[in-house]
Order: sequence, then C-alpha cells, then structure tokens
Amino acid sequence: MIQGVDKLPEGESRKISIGDPLAGGTEIILCRRDGKLFAVDVLCPHEGGRIIGGPLVEGRFVTCPLHGYKFDPANGRAVGVACKSAKTYRVVVRGADCEVYV
Repeated sequence: MIQGVDKLPEGESRKISIGDPLAGGTEIILCRRDGKLFAVDVLCPHEGGRIIGGPLVEGRFVTCPLHGYKFDPANGRAVGVACKSAKTYRVVVRGADCEVYV
C-alpha cells in the first residue's frame, strides 16, 4: 500500500520503491494524469536508462533522460520513436492511498 497518493498533483510523477530494490524489490514511477493514477517501471526498455519522476512531459508522458524517450503511462507505449513499451502496473486507489500490483 502506498500512502498519501491523493497529494500527488495532476501532471506530476514521483519515484516510489516497493520493497527493497537490492533484494528483488521494484522501483516505479507513479503519476497522475487526467485524474487517474498510473505506474510505470523505472527501467527504460530502450537501453537500460531510468525513467524519472517530476513533471510529465507535455503534461502527459513520463520520460527517460538518457535519450529523451517519452512513454504513455496509461499503456507504456513509446511516443514518436520505435521502441518496446515500458512495463506498466495495475493501480487500485483506496481513498488517499493506492495499491500497485507488481
């Protein structure tokens, strides 16, 4: 359970660690777009860069700064480039908190 996600503003994202990343945990980018929460794995499918948190590019996309690739957090698809999709996770909102199914 990730607490306090109701405080994540529209058009913003932040990196969240689920479990211990050194012991098999997962790092995700949790973002809010169009009033919904989405979760994307931090690992960029292009060349192993890291998708970062912060403002969504164009208010809609998460990005990997290594080559500037953008991904749609709703489905993980790369935008404007030929690249595999980023891994996404199902998010269920429970009041001010959420569950991410990894």
